[in-house]
Amino acid sequence: MNEFEVMTVIDRPVEDVFAAVRDVAKSPLWTPGLLEVQRTSEDPLEVGGTMVYVGTFLGRRYESPTTCTTLIENKQLTTTTTGGPFFLEVDQRLEPDGAGTKLTVHCKGESRGFFKFAEPLVVRMTQRQFDTGGSNLKTLLEDHAL
Repeated sequence: MNEFEVMTVIDRPVEDVFAAVRDVAKSPLWTPGLLEVQRTSEDPLEVGGTMVYVGTFLGRRYESPTTCTTLIENKQLTTTTTGGPFFLEVDQRLEPDGAGTKLTVHCKGESRGFFKFAEPLVVRMTQRQFDTGGSNLKTLLEDHAL
């Protein structure tokens, strides 16, 4: 099992940052390689809510069915894949940081199938994608584009 953590400080209130990460359908706006998120349960996202992440990684298209496993308003949102080429648990924790928000994303995962052969590369690239995604989300929120 591989793990890493990415931390981003966003100059917006916790409520605004939480609203953005909870609206998973908008995740492709800031997440590199993510093409769309198909909600398969009703909004707003709650524990047990489901979706399918569709994207490309290492030149291959993937679909990852995912379930929301933890949701604590303005504090934590955790999702876990239930199929697809990766096992991935993404735990997003939010806490006030002055007038802004510290968003800490802890990822725990393992590759399957084709991606298993390149797992060290997959881990490095996935961490880079989450780093870039955090920076993109910060920019969008601070520019009031979300």
